[in-house]
Amino acid sequence: MTRRARRNEPPRPAAGEHSRRALRSRAEAEAAQNARRPWYRRPSRIAAVIVGAVVAVAGVLAVTLTAQAASVRDDLRSAHELIASLQSAMVTGDADALQSAADEASERVSRASQTVRGPLWEAGSVIPAVGANLRAITDLTAAVQTLANDALPPGSVILSELSIDNIALADGGVDLQPFRESQASIPLVAAAFADARGQTDAIDVSDLLPPVADSVSEVRAFMDDATVLLDVAQKYLPTLLDVAGGRSPQTYLVLFQNNAEVRATGGNPAASLIVRADQGRVEILDRANSLTFDAAGDAGRPFADLAPETSALYPSTFALYSQDFTMTPDFPTTVRLFQELWRQTSGEEFDGVISIDPVVLSHMLAVTGPVTYGDLELTADNAVQVLLSDAYERFPTGEESDAFFTAISQGFFQYLTTSRWDPTQMLGALQVSATEQRLLMNFRDEGAQALSKEFGLDGSLRTDNVESTQLGTYLNDYSVGKLEYHLRQRVDASCDAAARTVTTTTTLANEIPSSIQSTYTLGARNPRFGYPRTAMMIDVLFFAPPGARIVSTEPAVGDVAEFDRAGSQSGNSALSRLVVIPQGESRTVSSTIRLPDGVLGPLDLRHTPLTSPTTVTIDASCDELFGPDAAIPG
Repeated sequence: MTRRARRNEPPRPAAGEHSRRALRSRAEAEAAQNARRPWYRRPSRIAAVIVGAVVAVAGVLAVTLTAQAASVRDDLRSAHELIASLQSAMVTGDADALQSAADEASERVSRASQTVRGPLWEAGSVIPAVGANLRAITDLTAAVQTLANDALPPGSVILSELSIDNIALADGGVDLQPFRESQASIPLVAAAFADARGQTDAIDVSDLLPPVADSVSEVRAFMDDATVLLDVAQKYLPTLLDVAGGRSPQTYLVLFQNNAEVRATGGNPAASLIVRADQGRVEILDRANSLTFDAAGDAGRPFADLAPETSALYPSTFALYSQDFTMTPDFPTTVRLFQELWRQTSGEEFDGVISIDPVVLSHMLAVTGPVTYGDLELTADNAVQVLLSDAYERFPTGEESDAFFTAISQGFFQYLTTSRWDPTQMLGALQVSATEQRLLMNFRDEGAQALSKEFGLDGSLRTDNVESTQLGTYLNDYSVGKLEYHLRQRVDASCDAAARTVTTTTTLANEIPSSIQSTYTLGARNPRFGYPRTAMMIDVLFFAPPGARIVSTEPAVGDVAEFDRAGSQSGNSALSRLVVIPQGESRTVSSTIRLPDGVLGPLDLRHTPLTSPTTVTIDASCDELFGPDAAIPG
């Protein structure tokens, strides 16, 4: 063949072109073949259908699981809310409502339990993103079912026995027998709650979706709260029955501290009642106010020997006159003084002393409803103003106003023991009062006193810093008036961890209006020192924790230097400074305390409770010394 002939030949395929043509030919052949086949015999279509079906089924499963999870969550939430709300049926004594709530709670838990035991949940639990949430809901359902099966039946028995109709006595007081009968059921309920709480312990909420984690947290919180109450009931119900006179009649002194004439733990305790509790029945025996002791000739006489370093902290009248017994922040000392005085006056001793103030009465009136005194209706909203301000305008002499205050207190106490009210709401009102440092209790019985101490109601100065590091700034009226109804207060604490110091700053504001005209309200002692009668003369007590010392105070010297005092009580060193706060003005007082070496318990910052709430703040600078769990009273 010639060279020219070769030039006329078609060009040869490039390298690889043969293979591409072969593949294209095969693909065209397969396409032609598939075109002749039914769709269900085509491999690519079958794969696409399988993948699509899997996706669709997964989507249906996901939607179904999500819907079921939401349903289970709602059932569990309703169930634990129903269990928690059974107490309200106890108040009305409605047995049908009680049974209906119990039945609905059981029904909801049973429905949730059936759902989480289904095959869909078992299959879904192996999916990594879903499994943790499904397992958490399953475990949570089991826990709530434990409550429904094991806690609800004996719990319903307890609530039925303790309904208002069963425990309220027609002539006032509480029938103790239902409480005795319910004692056998309390351990069963407590055991069920302990088992249920154990079933939720392994749930790690950090890996859960927010709705699931929230449900776990809600149920845990409910169980924890109930467990605390059940533990208290098991531990202290026998003691509480004894306090109510279940074993023998108990006689108590009830102090009503008048915050209008401020004292370290509240106010002047001029009005008091003596009550007797016998098998749950409460009877007012007498009133024991300052006039009672004056009439007996016991006022102004020393009956208790206090340590010299303790007496050095207070005015000379402190241990001589009952209206000054509350000048100390140590409530056991106040109780000792009253016990000694009553022993001298009557030859008897109280089984306990309970202290409240008009703010506590207002919290309780919010539960019981108003009480009337002649043409006056005392409510939660007006009680403090009526008792601590209006009364002195209406009754300008001390005898009249004290008699009014005592009569109101006595009438309310009588109303309290004969009316129907919600025990759970009353417990809440007393808890608020305790947080505000307004409710104090002291008992001769060791078990009752242990209960008081455990709940922070004993009002005692700490003797060490193990459980808490207690320090405080306390106020005592020196004007001899009822000015402090108009006193406002805020307390702030900050720390210097390197220097191991804590500084407590208290801001005091005198807001007395010019409209106040009662001479009994205005400061009787003020003119003697050249101050207007609207000015507040306040003896400020700074207390350091055990082992600590007060480095400095502001003011360094009181406005009346002769009243500066120093001493210690129960191992707590203290200083006092008298400050004067003119009408419409504010004063800031502070103390810096050098803390002892070693580990310190959480900061317990105490103050005198006034007629209005006290704002308390603890700066983050204190975390290094006391930790973030510093106790902040109301």
